[in-house]
Amino acid sequence: MVDEYEEEEEGGQNRLFVTLAIALIGLLVLGLLGVGAVFIIRQNIDQQDVAAQPSPTLLIRLPNPTATLVPVAKIPTNTPMPTPTNTPVLGPDSNKGQEAAVGNKQENTPTPKPAPTRTPAPSGAPAGATTVVPETGFGGFEAALIAVGLAAVLFIARRLRMSM
Repeated sequence: MVDEYEEEEEGGQNRLFVTLAIALIGLLVLGLLGVGAVFIIRQNIDQQDVAAQPSPTLLIRLPNPTATLVPVAKIPTNTPMPTPTNTPVLGPDSNKGQEAAVGNKQENTPTPKPAPTRTPAPSGAPAGATTVVPETGFGGFEAALIAVGLAAVLFIARRLRMSM
């Protein structure tokens, strides 16, 4: 009775092994088909590139035609004139009367100086800070965490396999 139990248990493990082996062989076949497809696609692209290259053709040179001047009659166009407006035009002497009435303020007024314009800063940044492009990808710490996680998965998988 003990022998039958052991044979059934081994048969279960054998079925599991056969199932896993067939699955791995299937993945291998799929991988080989994918690699073959890549080579076929690459070959088709190369053939299209060769077909797209120009082939030498026979050129026939014809004599160049001579240019002749053909007179063209000019058609007059109707361009509207600007509409007149009632804008008074001041002469050069008209400003002198205003200066006398105001008290010659032009000599006392300082010339305006340009004011610096403010540019918007990113939110949360101090006023004089320059913006820096953030780093992308994994840093050393993140890569070490991923390595430790993968090692833990391998260790746990090994322990589970040994316990069965």
